[in-house]
Amino acid sequence: MPIYNVAPYVEKSLLSALNQTFVDIEYLLVDDKGTDESMDIVHRIISMHPRGKNVRIIDQKYNQGTAAARNVMVANATGEYLFIMDSDDVISPDCIDILYQKMKQYSVDFIAGSFQRQTWDGDIYPGGYRYKDTLIKDGDYAVAEYRYGQGHEIFVATWNKLYKVQFLRNNNIRCIDGYMIDDVWFTYQVIMCARSCCLVSDCTLFYTYNPNSVTSVRYSQKLSEQYVGTLSLKSEWIHGLRNKSFYNGLMYDILKMSVYHSYCIGNSEFVSPVDKQKLLSNLLSRKFPYPSHWYFNKFLFKALPFLLFYSFPMSIKIWVIRFIVSINLKDKVKRWLHF
Repeated sequence: MPIYNVAPYVEKSLLSALNQTFVDIEYLLVDDKGTDESMDIVHRIISMHPRGKNVRIIDQKYNQGTAAARNVMVANATGEYLFIMDSDDVISPDCIDILYQKMKQYSVDFIAGSFQRQTWDGDIYPGGYRYKDTLIKDGDYAVAEYRYGQGHEIFVATWNKLYKVQFLRNNNIRCIDGYMIDDVWFTYQVIMCARSCCLVSDCTLFYTYNPNSVTSVRYSQKLSEQYVGTLSLKSEWIHGLRNKSFYNGLMYDILKMSVYHSYCIGNSEFVSPVDKQKLLSNLLSRKFPYPSHWYFNKFLFKALPFLLFYSFPMSIKIWVIRFIVSINLKDKVKRWLHF
């Protein structure tokens, strides 16, 4: 659990972790050098709680961000499994027990629990995600086929998943240091590398919705650059998968999100016109090859309008994005992209 300027929420969050019904847990807390009393609250709780002796605090020396904190957790975990949560979220009392029992039953690369969104006051907020109980096993790219070949959802967050630590380390799965949107690339690597996983219908985490978080407000220059960087990494990753039947889904994912982020950047008041031009030119350039074999499936037909759009000259593509922004089609664009 990364700790950074979460004084109003960290007590409730930490106690939900310490009060788990599962008994054998090592707690890794990363002190990311916030400026409030978060760590004072943490020290008070662990000094009084029976499980305080099981808490290990990792000192970051200086603020490095959530991505670096999560990387430190992967590197320093001494157990066989790792569960990631944020310091403003709450997990159910039986969260770890539920996920651990599934892991022992199926021995998969990771287990994902369902979650519910709530406000700071604990009121239920629309959103969240409830999985159907699903076991995905047997073979290279089994999870990628499930996600991008069959089109089933695996929620993008790093949290509320129980990972085999060795799976993360063997595949060098890490967040990008300094990125605020660290979940996207981390989870993409997990999906592409995993040979197996289990999705659980039990609600094991309550996600605190923060309307002022970095991903809930309009795109800043830094956030925009990070979305562009993540999509470039995805494009590089899929180069060697041109012959896979789920390649159409990989293309569609990148094209869809590139257009979506193009719209959001074009609509941002925090990015200069010059930088918008550069970022849009990057996003609207296709960086991955066509498939070596065209499989006729639903994702090919979903991708075709985007592929046609990407065949236009750059000036036309940028004009289209600016036109959509100018007539305020945000809600229609969201429905069109199912985002």
